[in-house]
Amino acid sequence: MILAFVFLFTTVLIDYARIAAVNVQEERLARAGVRSVMSSYDITLRDRYALFAFGGNDGNQLLSKVLNDNLYESGRADAFNLLPVKLDSSSLNWSRPLGSYDIFRRQIIEEMKYKAPVDFALELAGKLKPLSAAMTEASQTTQILGDLQPLYTQREEALELMLQKRREAADSTVKLQKLLMNPPANHIYPAGLGSIASAADIPAMYNDYFAKYYEDLFRDTKKPPKYSGVLSLYRNQVSDLISRIPGVLAEVQADHNSRLQEARSALTKAEDLNRQMKSMLDQSMAAADTAGNDPARNWDIPGSVEEMNSEPLRKLREQAASLILPSSEFSTMDNNLGEQEQAAMNLEPAVSGLPAVLSALSGSSGEYSGMVTGVLNASGTIHSYIQNYGEHGSIITAEAAQIDGRRTSDSGRRQTEQQAKTKLGEAMKLLNEIRGLGESAEEAVERYRSLRQYYEENVSFNEGIEQEATVTVNSGDQYTAGKSSMKNMDGLYSAMSSVLEGTRDRLYQTEYSAMYFRHFDLSALTPLASGSAEGLGEKLGEQLDPQAQELEYILYGFYNPAGNVAAAYGEIFALRLAVRTMEGMIEKASLGNPLAVLAAALLYGVEQAVQDMLLLCRNGEIPLSKYMTAKLTYRDHLRLFLLLHGGGEEQLARMLALIRLNTGTDPAGKFTYASAELTMGMPLWFLPGVVKLVDYSAGLSGDVRGKNYFRKVGADFSY
Repeated sequence: MILAFVFLFTTVLIDYARIAAVNVQEERLARAGVRSVMSSYDITLRDRYALFAFGGNDGNQLLSKVLNDNLYESGRADAFNLLPVKLDSSSLNWSRPLGSYDIFRRQIIEEMKYKAPVDFALELAGKLKPLSAAMTEASQTTQILGDLQPLYTQREEALELMLQKRREAADSTVKLQKLLMNPPANHIYPAGLGSIASAADIPAMYNDYFAKYYEDLFRDTKKPPKYSGVLSLYRNQVSDLISRIPGVLAEVQADHNSRLQEARSALTKAEDLNRQMKSMLDQSMAAADTAGNDPARNWDIPGSVEEMNSEPLRKLREQAASLILPSSEFSTMDNNLGEQEQAAMNLEPAVSGLPAVLSALSGSSGEYSGMVTGVLNASGTIHSYIQNYGEHGSIITAEAAQIDGRRTSDSGRRQTEQQAKTKLGEAMKLLNEIRGLGESAEEAVERYRSLRQYYEENVSFNEGIEQEATVTVNSGDQYTAGKSSMKNMDGLYSAMSSVLEGTRDRLYQTEYSAMYFRHFDLSALTPLASGSAEGLGEKLGEQLDPQAQELEYILYGFYNPAGNVAAAYGEIFALRLAVRTMEGMIEKASLGNPLAVLAAALLYGVEQAVQDMLLLCRNGEIPLSKYMTAKLTYRDHLRLFLLLHGGGEEQLARMLALIRLNTGTDPAGKFTYASAELTMGMPLWFLPGVVKLVDYSAGLSGDVRGKNYFRKVGADFSY
């Protein structure tokens, strides 16, 4: 009994030890097997894009082969196998496809976590940091002056309208002046009876009328009246002219008062616009002070040069207050308008009494003198009013000169604005020509169709929402274009600050795109930038294929051969416009008037930006600024724009679509995670029933079936 007990204990212990050894070996085999399977990664993806995904045809077959090779026995008869393990079954489950955004982004991070921060800081951020303070001031100045400019223009137009309506009001009395005396004079000279054209003709013919009247009255009774016809005509004409005076007076007064009311409304509008300008200026200045001066101040980049002086730009921004008119000036203009209204009120009593004076024809000398005095007084009052406030009136001209005194630069500014608008229009025309380069590239269009299909399938695979490509609208108005370019520059510095402060994924994705995807050869556009675009679309050839402009497609997402290149060209032009406009503000500061400086700076910016684009096409790089020696390449610009616009899932989907187009491999079908599951068995040497009983009580990790011990184990591996 003792021997049986010892034997039972020993045999169970031996099998238990063998089971423990098998468990360890099986786990090692599982891990080795799944590692061996995953070592068969896709070489193309690794070499071209630094991505890992399983590249074999049949992972289960590969796993079985690896396991069988490890379990192979030599077949020697004298060999003793303590653990005669046999493979019962094996399976492999795949998951986490490379086409999934999370997996793709994680592999990008792993690849770029050491490269991207260093490359970005030294190649881009270090170059742009010295320009940050100046660009911030230039942006704030452009925004403030750009917002004030339309209000300033409307205010000055309202003041000009006010003066014009005042002149028109005075000139509207010319009609009444002509009815009374045409031309006006200080004397009325006697004249013979004839056609009466104005009220002054009535007293002028008065003496001749009564002379003929008395001659007919005291004629020989045997003779017929000699002048009855002309006398009757005189009286009828006098009656007709006198009857017209009240109507013309009322008509002139209505027209005159209406124009003066329009003048007062224009003055009120100008004052309202001036208040809006002041309110906008106060808000903008407060916002500028709150925003700070330099978003790149805290960037810690070794070797950065000293930042550019922004003091001239700050002074220009402060000069914007000179565009606001003091309330005292509007009070003066209101008083001047009131004086004209008062002067106009003197016209009515001088004219309204004329019909009574002119209608009495008694022949007395007192009556004649009253007629002359009445006509001369009314005519003189109207003439004096016109001389003061008419088109060339002395008073209105002096008031206009006071208003024009502060507009000394407006005429030159308008000319400069027109030149800038023309130059900008030429640049926009060039962009349209670039967009039209791909109209005949049918083969490239077909490849873009395939690319779009791959993109849509990837979006559907990730259960995302397809996003249309963002259309960059390039304005033909220089002020709108200037403000937009400055705003983009602010966004660029803000994006750079965010990634330098710890927003890693966006930076890694941007730099990965720039490192592993091809960009357009901008030198191909040199003829077009130089003004010679004939036959360029055919000469570009393969440059219109999506494989030749991958980085532009990732950035903008247009599915036509030249759309992405045109978008990149336009955005680089906008960036150059912002930088060059900043330079123009410094160069043209001597003009004094802030709006004149801005107009000249925008003209300078447009002209220099056009030349920059030509230089970039020819040389492949351009100086950051005339005040900075650092240079940016075409690729550097795209990296900046990717940082500004990129980092989203749409860029990931476009990269995956390009990978599929270039390699013929669908990332959605390439897996990066494998789970291997093995079931291995070992024959028990002694008492399988007792071992099974021990399994019930001790809970072995496997199970006993017949005389064999089986155990299932799993192992996972991820790239």
